[in-house]
Amino acid sequence: MNRRQALAIAVAGGLAGGVGIGVWRYKATPSIENADWLFELELPGPDGQVGRLSQHRGPLTVVNFWATWCAPCIEEMPELSSLHTEWQSGPAKFIGLAVDSPSQVRSHLVERPVSYPIAIIGAAGTELAKRLGASIDALPFTALIDSRGQVRRVKLGRIREEELRKWIKEES
Repeated sequence: MNRRQALAIAVAGGLAGGVGIGVWRYKATPSIENADWLFELELPGPDGQVGRLSQHRGPLTVVNFWATWCAPCIEEMPELSSLHTEWQSGPAKFIGLAVDSPSQVRSHLVERPVSYPIAIIGAAGTELAKRLGASIDALPFTALIDSRGQVRRVKLGRIREEELRKWIKEES
């Protein structure tokens, strides 16, 4: 095989791989099942006390999957906390689901407390996020769920306060 043939094979392989990645990246999101199952979960909080997520459900519920090692997760937490405080008796409640270990979460929250409830879901969090519409295993992931258990909005990656305000306004 000469250099020209080797180069042609390499280019063809690269193009095929690029097309494959493009198809995978932009494939349609599978239909999202009803999320009532999420609120039936009983999970420990940072203090070790187990509670049912349904106690934190609102007319709209913002569910945010995060981890202590995830920089975008940490960046969005103060905004989530501020909105939770503002809307405690209003249109939306917030729940943080930590895809992390209890000791890491406790240490993190001592340094950076938040006003919304946190439950520890551990490594199972990425699979549960997929059930809510996450297309890949990545954090942060945020889902907005209505009172009927319908997932109304999802976002993979850092969410901003303005975006959440828009979601809540449009879905209220």
